[in-house]
Amino acid sequence: MNDELKRYNLFGWDYEMFNPLSQQGIDWHLKWARITGGPILELACGTGRLLKEIACEGYEIDGIDLSQNMINLAWKQLNRLPKTTRYRIRLLQLDMSKFHLGRKYPLIYITDNSFRELKSTEKQLSCLKCVYDHLDPGGKFLMTERQFDTSQFVNGRLEIPKSKPVQNPETGEYVSRKIDLSLTKGGTWIEGVMIYHITQPDGTDVFDNLPFNAPLLSVDDYLELFSKSGLGAEVYFDYKKNIPGEGKRILCFVCTKVN
Repeated sequence: MNDELKRYNLFGWDYEMFNPLSQQGIDWHLKWARITGGPILELACGTGRLLKEIACEGYEIDGIDLSQNMINLAWKQLNRLPKTTRYRIRLLQLDMSKFHLGRKYPLIYITDNSFRELKSTEKQLSCLKCVYDHLDPGGKFLMTERQFDTSQFVNGRLEIPKSKPVQNPETGEYVSRKIDLSLTKGGTWIEGVMIYHITQPDGTDVFDNLPFNAPLLSVDDYLELFSKSGLGAEVYFDYKKNIPGEGKRILCFVCTKVN
């Protein structure tokens, strides 16, 4: 098991605590769902937090994720929903760079930097080819990314301080984490390590270091990938179609088929 998949398998339960959804993000995706209708597909659905919001609005939605643990965590939340809502949801353990679901969707989306989990151009294009094949003519593909403020890096390095401990509801362990980041390959990649401090119920302290890395793609990089995949894209910042500027952190694309 690679370290990044291990991170989701071991600590996926804390994902929403460290990376909470914004109401603005929920509203933006719901706006597009109302425009396109369903069924809807989410790539890298994780704990199902956004998928749940969309299902509760009455849409049929499928979610895929590489981590079976994340899918299990999602169902723990989704099973609390009314049966009529649960019946509109399907979750599948699949690789988003090579999936074949046998149906078309008027809306497909991927959020929260998940596209960065695809490290190579080949996998990125393979994912977008799958999106193209599953997207209805006239359908929309949404992608969002939380951008790193590279001006905060000193000599190419940034340390995110240790977080407050949060409790694992299943095991009773308390977990905190700090993150060390570095810019590499001329600022086109980010590499780092998540250092987890786990305090077990008996008071024993355990530390686990899980490295990760990801490409830092520019707007032009994304547009080139979309173009090669037969997709045209409109660019949004902080969920608004406007000009990028200081303080804008959420990069968004709204894509349609062009050929």
